[in-house]
Amino acid sequence: MEDIKNWLKENRKNSIYVGIALLTFLCVISLFLMRIAFKKNEKVFLSYSDNKNLEYKVLLKENEYYKDNQMAKGNQYIANLIQHISADFNYHFNLPAHYQYHYKIIGVVDVVDEKTNKTIYSFSEDLLTEQIGESDGILDIAQNITIEYDKYNNLINQFVTTYDLKNVTCQLSLNLDLTVDSPTQQFVKQNFTAMSLEVPLAMNTISIDTSYDLSNHNNLIEIQQQTQDTFPYFKLAIALLAFDALLAILFIIYLKKSETEEDKYNNQLKKILNNYDSYISRVEDDFNMQEYQILKVQRFSDLLEIRDTMQLPIIMLENKEQLVTCFVIPTPSNILYFYSIGATQPTLPAGKTDHSAEMRENDEQKV
Repeated sequence: MEDIKNWLKENRKNSIYVGIALLTFLCVISLFLMRIAFKKNEKVFLSYSDNKNLEYKVLLKENEYYKDNQMAKGNQYIANLIQHISADFNYHFNLPAHYQYHYKIIGVVDVVDEKTNKTIYSFSEDLLTEQIGESDGILDIAQNITIEYDKYNNLINQFVTTYDLKNVTCQLSLNLDLTVDSPTQQFVKQNFTAMSLEVPLAMNTISIDTSYDLSNHNNLIEIQQQTQDTFPYFKLAIALLAFDALLAILFIIYLKKSETEEDKYNNQLKKILNNYDSYISRVEDDFNMQEYQILKVQRFSDLLEIRDTMQLPIIMLENKEQLVTCFVIPTPSNILYFYSIGATQPTLPAGKTDHSAEMRENDEQKV
């Protein structure tokens, strides 16, 4: 143990590199394990593509106004003249997997309060019985549905009149509902409405709409995955992070205790130069301090205040061994304001200082 302590003291620089590398390694391993813990139960999706087309035409009752007994898509229609509505549902679905499908077309009648947007009355019935099959990729649906408009319109008109309903919206929706399931449980079962024909009821004139964006799946089906217990990974990651934090604290304590006077000096000098380099002038020629009355200041900030007040430069003097650095402000009145840092800090008496020995040594070393 003593040998380790001695090695750490003698090889402080290498110890710092080893400590930083070890702390970084443990942190990376911890984050990697935590990523595994969260990723193992992450949802994975299978993408599908589809193409939708819904066409319709309105067949009219015999009347003395319209010569043609049918009207094309996109018109405004008189409700009392509508006999049938013929709708063609065409849907192309492509999923790169083997799957079972169930689809049907449902008629849904809704009476909704316009103010609260809440349903007052609703019922549904199958307009196309459920179709079942399997596919290895592509599914094409082409179905024609004929709607007896009077059947639904008369029913809702009677309902609204009987209960004297005001400010209500009545609508018949023809929905193509599709269910996709995997016989091998490769993906999660999906139910969605592929498209819808929306026919208003209980109105004098109507405009029929088609709706295609009814699914919130964004053309993605979740792949079925076996749930795995990732808690051990999470616990190990937390334990490593805690151990890493403990090592970091010990590492900081080691740095403080093993820091030499020379290290402290270098750090302090670096800090001053980084912050105030533009205020400092370095000199390479000899600087004779013997003719000055030397006044020592306690902090470098005091020297900055003097510099700002007297508008004089701060001169930096450093001995050859770079163990002592002096910052001085010489004045025309032969007063030298003096601040120094070093691994072997020079000592000066307060007030007028006999610093000749130190200064002579500096002169000799061309400070």
